Amino acid sequence: MTARKENIKFHIKENDYFGTLATVIDLIRQSAEEKGFTEANSKTIANLVEDLMFLQKNYKISKK
Repeated sequence: MTARKENIKFHIKENDYFGTLATVIDLIRQSAEEKGFTEANSKTIANLVEDLMFLQKNYKISKK
């Protein structure tokens, strides 16, 4: 399993994946506002999409 997938599992276990996801998306937004949309922004979004597909395939979200 890749380091990123282990990182996702860690954030899920710590119950902070959605907060982390929101923070990353907001950092992309801020960067895009300041510098325009960059290759780094594109790569980060591609990684987030991959992470979300991993979650979709392997996890079920349930209400607390």
